Amino acid sequence: MSEALNDLKKKYKVHEETESYFKLRTENGNNKPYYEMSFDEARVQKEEIAKQFGGEVEFEGSVKDFTVPSPYVKEGVCITVYRSKNCALVVAPSVFVYFHGGGNVVGSRKTVDTVCKIFSRDAPCVVVNVEYRCGPEHKYPANHEDAVCVVRWVKMNKGLIGAVNESTVGVGGDSAGGRLAASVCHEEYNINYQVLVYPSLDYRRKFNSDKEFEKGPVLSSEILQWFNRNYINEADFEKPRASPLLYKSFNKCPPALIIMAELDMNRDHGYAYHEKLKEAGVKSQTFTVKGVTHGFFVMPGHFKECCQRAHEKVSKFIKANS
Repeated sequence: MSEALNDLKKKYKVHEETESYFKLRTENGNNKPYYEMSFDEARVQKEEIAKQFGGEVEFEGSVKDFTVPSPYVKEGVCITVYRSKNCALVVAPSVFVYFHGGGNVVGSRKTVDTVCKIFSRDAPCVVVNVEYRCGPEHKYPANHEDAVCVVRWVKMNKGLIGAVNESTVGVGGDSAGGRLAASVCHEEYNINYQVLVYPSLDYRRKFNSDKEFEKGPVLSSEILQWFNRNYINEADFEKPRASPLLYKSFNKCPPALIIMAELDMNRDHGYAYHEKLKEAGVKSQTFTVKGVTHGFFVMPGHFKECCQRAHEKVSKFIKANS
């Protein structure tokens, strides 16, 4: 991890929050790669890192759990709904459905709890945090089925979760969750906006950033191979649902905000998607955070300056589309 970071410093100005983050992870022994662990260990590590670096946030309002009925999951899909007291200050608070990251294998609602509270408080909006199915227990396209199912349910149950019929509905997510959000927008055409945070959008991995950062300290080619083995068959790589950049039409997609980390394999995926949207006449904007690696967005307890800038962009974007 330290070697990968030193390689980055030869070419880029690494943000001090990034340097201290990796130093702390090394000191705490939380730097073992997922492919050297069992699935349970990998998931525990992901949640421990989220707890350590996600931080606490002041939040006044309601936090409620619901179960969304699904034809794919007998017990339904679990969601957590955040409605800050600030939602009462707007006539029709938007509903923002959020999908966590984790390579479709690790991650959970717990790992994005803090950012969900931040957006509900600052946008303000009703945030829906989705516990979709992950591999290897549930391989592609199980989490896509869950994502579409939840979005459809949300649109039919706005009042139940603290919104109103006139409320707009947006989707968003980080990394693998950003890919889910992007794909949902090609299947559900009456979504009002999308927020894609360093999204993984093409399994073929042919961009310059894929090569440049293949030995990255967070996302690397080795970790990606581990994720892929436990989630998706190579025969599915070129299916648009798995690689949203391969969809043929983008003109029905909603306005987008795409946030990238400068030192990340997924960086050029975001730029390419932005260009596809613009070519189709869809409003799209990008924001690249300098000097940070994959994963920073959901750790505002540590990446205080970098997250504040990115989170303010998201809240402003949600307001503009409410």
